Amino acid sequence: MTRSLRTAVTEGDTGNASVFLILLMPVVMVVFALVWEAGQMLVAKSELLETAHAAARAGAQQVDTSAVLAEGEAVLAPQAAEQAATDHLHRAGVSGRVTVEGEQVTILARTAYTPTVLPLGPQGIETEADAVAVQP
Repeated sequence: MTRSLRTAVTEGDTGNASVFLILLMPVVMVVFALVWEAGQMLVAKSELLETAHAAARAGAQQVDTSAVLAEGEAVLAPQAAEQAATDHLHRAGVSGRVTVEGEQVTILARTAYTPTVLPLGPQGIETEADAVAVQP
């Protein structure tokens, strides 16, 4: 009985836990990458929505001064509103469509999110946001 208990335990250890951990690590890394990219995409979408709302507000603030002087009430200047909203989108670095109807400015902003952790291809993931502002 010269064998110690510690020697008997280590002889039966085949390293199953090590293989399990080695196989589990890539799965954990992929899940982490998916969570990271999803979070970054939500941030990009939130920033795009903020830009669309700001562009709509910028457009809705364009008042036709001659109509204000003639009629005494604020009237939206359609061309100036469209130009102001488009300029705001371009300064933010996004593309989009601006529509002015009556006293309402509608924005559909588009941009592409390029993943940083997961290699999903050379092109980005398209996202869009819309916003509406009414001239007060």
